[in-house]
Amino acid sequence: MNRSGSESALRSPRLEWLPPFLVGASAALAAEVALGVLLYGGTGFMRSLTTILATQGLALASGLWSAPRLAPGLVERLRRRWLFSLMSFLVATTYGAAWSLVPFLGEDPIAQGVGLAVLAALPLYAAGTLLGGMGAAAATDAGGLLSSPAAPAAAGAAMGFVLTAMLLPVAPMPGSLLVACLVMLSAGGMLYGDVLNFRMDLDVKARRATPSGEVRVEERRLPAANLSVRRLVDHGHVRLSRALDEAVGRPWDVEVWREHMPPLDQPVRVMLIGGGASLAPHAILREHPLSKVEVLERTPAVVALGREHFGTGLAIATNGRLSVRVGNLDDLVASAEPEYDLILVDNDAVALAGGNAGLSSASIERIQSTLAPSGFVHWGERGTPPAGEGAP
Repeated sequence: MNRSGSESALRSPRLEWLPPFLVGASAALAAEVALGVLLYGGTGFMRSLTTILATQGLALASGLWSAPRLAPGLVERLRRRWLFSLMSFLVATTYGAAWSLVPFLGEDPIAQGVGLAVLAALPLYAAGTLLGGMGAAAATDAGGLLSSPAAPAAAGAAMGFVLTAMLLPVAPMPGSLLVACLVMLSAGGMLYGDVLNFRMDLDVKARRATPSGEVRVEERRLPAANLSVRRLVDHGHVRLSRALDEAVGRPWDVEVWREHMPPLDQPVRVMLIGGGASLAPHAILREHPLSKVEVLERTPAVVALGREHFGTGLAIATNGRLSVRVGNLDDLVASAEPEYDLILVDNDAVALAGGNAGLSSASIERIQSTLAPSGFVHWGERGTPPAGEGAP
């Protein structure tokens, strides 16, 4: 992928803290307005401060509990939660205005119950589910650019209480203050749309457990950089990365093969060390009728996932001109029979952790000795042996 450096160069927006801050402020303002309306809007209604606070607390907790969790489509579900929050506060604003304009609403038990649900519970539930979803989006950001909304939301709640205390004495009616919530949520929603562009969306397509770790296929999307890649991760190490949103270029091993491909009437033997997820074997067999290819790979899961998700068409078997063997690479290299006209070594496969995961000095010497007189060895995409143990 040509844009490998662009992802690391990105930074989260400086105003990332502002959307949860505005949500917290809206929740606090709505909570305090609900107290003012419900406690002093009429006689005979819920004068127990404990009841109203308990309702608000349970509503907030319910919202946090039902917030979107990590799953495909998290961003779209979170955008819908913003719309739900706006509608909830709009309903609360409308009912709060009606409460102030129609005196008998404060005396009717049914209207009082609806007021408790609409003014106290619904806005706090909406704020809770929104903040919970924002927390899930930050916690599951594979790029680590988004931070938790908890602290900004708490600071916003404090600001909301202060703002209510300043505006409530001069407001024509308590419910009119909820219009400020709509304004803050609208601004927060627009800002958070930009924040979400910096979230790295991670979707694990498949995973295989091995005795020494995990091999998985994952897709990562970063809207801010217009990046979308599918990666094969072998024991925490990226073996293969291919862009999904642009024309796929030829892999390095296919390029090297075509650069050194002999005439079609000349037999050629090729060995790929760490080529279990490579497209080169079938490209070689397809393009040269007298070619024979041998693939050596560390992990069976790499061969299986490469076939299922990257279209390599490889399977662990010896079939005519193609042989795919799996095991300790040092042992496989030691058992290789000369003479090879081209040997391609995938550095990402042989240099995972050193020792048995890489290649020993004896294996490197063996690779050189298995070459034909005019043979050629190419080490990975950069053409140099991996650093560390096994490097000459």
